[in-house]
Amino acid sequence: MTGVFFAFFGLLPFLNLCFVRLLFLVLMAYCGVGAVYAQHVGRGVTSPSNLEYISQQLEKGKGNKLAVGARGSALLVPYWTRGSVLTANGPVGPVWLKYDLGSAQLLWRRPAGDSLELNTAQVTEFTMGDSLRGTRATFRRYPLARIESPALRTAFFEVCYDAGKSALLRQRTKIIVSSSGGPSLTEGRLPSWQESLQYFVKRTDNRVMPVRLTEKAVLENLGPAHQSELAGHVKRERLNLRKPEDVARFLAYYDTL
Repeated sequence: MTGVFFAFFGLLPFLNLCFVRLLFLVLMAYCGVGAVYAQHVGRGVTSPSNLEYISQQLEKGKGNKLAVGARGSALLVPYWTRGSVLTANGPVGPVWLKYDLGSAQLLWRRPAGDSLELNTAQVTEFTMGDSLRGTRATFRRYPLARIESPALRTAFFEVCYDAGKSALLRQRTKIIVSSSGGPSLTEGRLPSWQESLQYFVKRTDNRVMPVRLTEKAVLENLGPAHQSELAGHVKRERLNLRKPEDVARFLAYYDTL
């Protein structure tokens, strides 16, 4: 019996070592599970919400690989702004909106906090305000107008003036250009988003025509009628038809003739 006790106590160091190793393995497994769980929970807490994810993707160019890292943003306004939407079924608003000029996509932030890309095929007009600059822009479709370019027949135009028989419209788009100014990324330098503007006049015959903002181009665009009277009005009022706001004032007078 004494021999058995001595044999048992002789095995204690070995048993203690095995127990310690077993305990160590159990603790490691537990910590591993805890770490995986914590990582899973952490992803649920810190991963971007649907709203944040869509905002990030928009600022990168909506998934466009060429846009990743580009300076600036494809958005008209880089933050959510209050606005209203007019659809084929009636008005919606006020709502929080973002408008991507790179892809002509309109986003709406719902009260629940998530975001939806609006089906712009059903949208006829929307208005956005920039609270920081104190400005407001209205974008409108003209499906019944006579527009030569097929791509522009369903496009949104920013309305500079449309209060009578004529209208001054602006097409706003953004593209990625290289630092040299061309739409190429082969130089290896950081590209940037740049905005492009094109102006159009909607005439009294419902034709939408591109126009350069010069006195000669605007007068010619309106046709031969009332040319002398219109030129005289420009001179009397000292209008600068290179400025959209002066062209809007000029068209307001033209609508009275």
